[in-house]
Amino acid sequence: MAAPGNQNDDSNQSADPNHDPEPNASSQESQGASPQAAVDTPQAESLLDEFNTLRDRAEATMTLASAWAENLTSLVQLEFQRTLQAGKRIVIMLLFLFFLAIALIVSLCAGLGLLGYYYFQSIYIGFGIFMLSQIIILTVLLLSINRLKNLLGFDESRKQAQEALDNVTALFKQTD
Repeated sequence: MAAPGNQNDDSNQSADPNHDPEPNASSQESQGASPQAAVDTPQAESLLDEFNTLRDRAEATMTLASAWAENLTSLVQLEFQRTLQAGKRIVIMLLFLFFLAIALIVSLCAGLGLLGYYYFQSIYIGFGIFMLSQIIILTVLLLSINRLKNLLGFDESRKQAQEALDNVTALFKQTD
């Protein structure tokens, strides 16, 4: 009886081709997962590429912005130093102008008036020479002060900041 039972066991095993559920389940999973994985992989790679592109653009923008900020800070500092130096020179020149104007009035009134009267024998011509020399000296000093006033301010910093804003605006307006 053992033989027929063994045959029955063998026949049961041979009659049931799906007896081993693990190989069939794994073969079904591998067959079912392949088409879905093939669909998900390009989408995932596309999303990853887009993310990497956005990240690279953000890093480039941050690098550019930090470089602009550093350059703008340096430019403002240099222009501030230049403005302080020009301001100091203007104050010194104005002090010179003040004391020079007083000294000129006293010394030239006496000297030029005396010379004008001596050469032309006219007090009016002597006074005219005195006034003309005063006007020439004051004009030269005022022109020097106006030239230094042009150095005051932050014109280059404003231009640099406007250029930075224009570049950032253009960067955000770009379409990929």
